[in-house]
Amino acid sequence: MYQQLVAALFASCICIAPLTAAQAQDRATVQLRDGTRIEGRIDSLGNGELSVRVSMADQRRIAVGQVALIDRVGAARGLPDTETREAAGPQHLLLLSNGSSVKGELINIRGGEGSAEEDEPRAYVFRTSDGREQRYSAQQVARVYMGSYPFAGESNTTSDLVAGNMTPGAIRVPANGGWVSTGIRVRRGDIVAFSTSGEVQLSDNRSDRARSPGTPRTAPDAPLPSVNAGALIGRIGNGQPFGIGDQSSVPMPADGVLYLAVNDDERSDNAGEFVVVVSRSRR
Repeated sequence: MYQQLVAALFASCICIAPLTAAQAQDRATVQLRDGTRIEGRIDSLGNGELSVRVSMADQRRIAVGQVALIDRVGAARGLPDTETREAAGPQHLLLLSNGSSVKGELINIRGGEGSAEEDEPRAYVFRTSDGREQRYSAQQVARVYMGSYPFAGESNTTSDLVAGNMTPGAIRVPANGGWVSTGIRVRRGDIVAFSTSGEVQLSDNRSDRARSPGTPRTAPDAPLPSVNAGALIGRIGNGQPFGIGDQSSVPMPADGVLYLAVNDDERSDNAGEFVVVVSRSRR
């Protein structure tokens, strides 16, 4: 009897594990037109609804008309003004991880875990301005603005520049957020200069603080588990992360849009931010 009970419990654990792994397959931050942000796994889009799996027990079905942005590479924060102003028009704006963009309409998200076509790879179906339908894998998609973006020109960076509190070209990188787009498209071999100020708190412990080089400890599930927790890190599009820390300049490893983040695994209890001034020179 005891062996049967253990076997049953073990089987139940096996059933749960694939769903947990699947939740990381196509995670994104969905920003609604009222400003609300919802983070979870994108399951599907169709029949006028976007389905978002927030947790195993919580699946949200959101009317497409309420969705302002699907952000797969950041937390719908620190968005460049040049990008949001472009997204203020009536067409949807698709930003790809290679740095290119397409205008038209997102008409479907299908395939992958949580959809009606689980055996098919996840695909974002986009109808371009000239009427052609293009399919993009989840890995190719960085962000999708769903037309008439209501927060154009309202980024924190813009507000602080008006108030005179930040250097022009500075970018906020919050410790409790995800990847933040710099809006800068780089090429492999470009030398990018970084000037970083600010301090972040990495847990509820007020003494657990770091500047851009990070703390002496590491975070096992951070984007760069072998790099100091709290360090400033970067990546190009959806590429592999790389360390920045307090380096004054870093050669770019690939072509695409440069994103920045704080290297940590659990961000919900973080506070503070880095303010980074980024400038680029060609090879």
